[in-house]
Amino acid sequence: MGICLLLISFACLFAIFFLCSSETGAYTNLRRAFLLSLITNAGIVFIYNEIASFFNAINTTSALVFWITEAVGVSGLVYYLNRSGKIDLSRLAVLKGAFRLAGFGKTHKIVITAATLLYILPLLFLALYAAPNNFDTHMYHLNRILIWIYNGNLDHFPTMHLQQLYLNVFAEYLVLDTVLLSGSDQFSGLIQFSAFIGSVCGIGLIARKFGLGKDGQLLASICFLTLPIAVFESTSTQVDLCGCFFFIAFVYFGFELLEKKSALALVAMMQSLAFGGFSKYTILIFAIPFAVYFGIRILVQYRFAYAMKVLGVAITLLIITFSPFFYRNYSLFGHVMSPLRDTRFASEELPAKKHSVLFTLSSVIKNAGLNIGLPNTSFNRALDGKIRAFHESIGVGIDDPDLSVDPFSVKYSVHEDMIPNTIHFWLIVGAGIMLLFLPLSRDIKWFWTCSALGFLLFCTLMKFQLWSTRTQMPLFAMGAVMIACVYSLKFRWKAVYLIIPLLVSSLPFVYGNPSKELISISFVTRKALGHIPVAICESSAETGRVYEKYLSDYYEFPGKDNCHPLKRWPDYAERTKVFSLLEKAGYYDQDRTSNIISMNRNRAYFLSNPDNYLSFKELLPHIPTDRNVGVMFRRNVGYYHFWSATDNDVQRPGRMDYIRYMKELSPLKNAQKKFCYEYVLSDDPTLIDSFIPRGNIARIYSSELLHLVELKKTSCEKYPF
Repeated sequence: MGICLLLISFACLFAIFFLCSSETGAYTNLRRAFLLSLITNAGIVFIYNEIASFFNAINTTSALVFWITEAVGVSGLVYYLNRSGKIDLSRLAVLKGAFRLAGFGKTHKIVITAATLLYILPLLFLALYAAPNNFDTHMYHLNRILIWIYNGNLDHFPTMHLQQLYLNVFAEYLVLDTVLLSGSDQFSGLIQFSAFIGSVCGIGLIARKFGLGKDGQLLASICFLTLPIAVFESTSTQVDLCGCFFFIAFVYFGFELLEKKSALALVAMMQSLAFGGFSKYTILIFAIPFAVYFGIRILVQYRFAYAMKVLGVAITLLIITFSPFFYRNYSLFGHVMSPLRDTRFASEELPAKKHSVLFTLSSVIKNAGLNIGLPNTSFNRALDGKIRAFHESIGVGIDDPDLSVDPFSVKYSVHEDMIPNTIHFWLIVGAGIMLLFLPLSRDIKWFWTCSALGFLLFCTLMKFQLWSTRTQMPLFAMGAVMIACVYSLKFRWKAVYLIIPLLVSSLPFVYGNPSKELISISFVTRKALGHIPVAICESSAETGRVYEKYLSDYYEFPGKDNCHPLKRWPDYAERTKVFSLLEKAGYYDQDRTSNIISMNRNRAYFLSNPDNYLSFKELLPHIPTDRNVGVMFRRNVGYYHFWSATDNDVQRPGRMDYIRYMKELSPLKNAQKKFCYEYVLSDDPTLIDSFIPRGNIARIYSSELLHLVELKKTSCEKYPF
């Protein structure tokens, strides 16, 4: 399997970094080698993607040739280094002891084993098994990858969803190679999961730099392992966790460079900064205070000449990383990062448009408000009211469009993109306040100052969004280290006293992510509580007859408007009996199969777009094997979930691509490529009436939201507007 080539490359790089390291601790060396291997493999992915794109050769064949060559080359390097005595492969035997947790006490072994069994392995399973169904994944993350493969290059292409073009792309570069080598999106979740594990390792290593022992390092790592937004993102194809990993690596290798001059640490530090920013621009904002801090420390410690060398390496790597992408953006939009506001390409505007101390204070409070909601509506409304009253008192509009993308509200949402990190937030606030008064080392205080300044810059420079708990991850990553420092170095309490509550409180997020439930939590909870509906409604006469057969002793038949009320509220024992009858009658079939294991993969793709699933499900049988579909949408959306459903049903799926897009995209080279199709998928029947010749329409299949046109003969027409 082609995906194994990436694993072989990673394993060989890990062996080289592990065996060439001067670190004496096995666990420190293991984590450090893991970080370096991820960064190096990412660099190799970047090289392949850009070179293959230049030759219009991004495809499975070129990917296999490249990665076979790379795997053979790096394996040969390991062999050569071992034969020449520069490394000793027998030293890898120490990893056996590490995997047996040698050197850890009984309590630590139990904690690490529990974290592995209850968190890491289930999340790995989800990353590999669950269909990628995140909303942004379908709108642009995987959609742009699909079109890159169609075109054979990374150049811009005609689309109805401009975010597929100009938003950061490096996380998708990494996912692209898993798709090319495996032939599917089955392994696309591995990128964020690997970043998750790399982040956990990196946070523990940073904690070690501040003098924390095994207890403190474990606490810091568990703080991030149990971060709700990180748990949810670890199995998705979003990009924030990937960017956060590179940020953590940048900070860690920055501190390593301050300990001693090292070319490896310097390159790893600066390449991590470049890849982090290339994955998510906001990473660069959080990195600014650390960059200034490291720059001053390097200048003082190593003098001007070496500081200039560090600056030169940073600029060089940033230019190499960003130049191809910035060139593509500039060529189309006239701007390296995003479309200009006075052009037809103008899209969402995320940077704040005005600045002041009060505006920053407003943004800090609103961003903090994303993490303080509870599953209690009255509490959230009261808190929301107080925040609004505060904004009125300082004369700042809480939903000022110059400062906000989304209207503010305090709420508790178990959503993959916006779940609050409530417990971790209050731990960080408490530790941050204590840090002001506790006699901890100056380095720790400077570390937290840089972390806090990064958050302030983020709140100053970026508009408020309801989805920002995921873009705040660098703050929570650094906060995990700070919590461990305060807890372990000052209070000196056993870390397990905090670790156990964190592991228990975040466990439901591992198994109950609504986008990929391992357990049908709602069904299991209601069954345990004996919770039954006060009325049951039928969707058809046949369903009504089934309900009446099993439940006429408890519900009134016939009922008004096809809904049958409960005759009386029974006690718990009788409710469990009623629940069993409801289950037997099929009332809970949908809830019982809401877990990702029981669910049809086609349906799983649409969990973020359930209405689209029902509409497309009606049309899917009418799309034969290996037929192309032209996408003619009115809305600015992606279509990956539609294509993926087709992909699961046919052995050789046809291609889907936009045939309607802005005319300003027509001059693009990729727009000149021929695309012919036998079907047209549209979300607006007026578009069909306006553009598809009636004489070429064989039939139209319609559902509530979508329309599928079967053409009499293949068409290659496109419809710029």
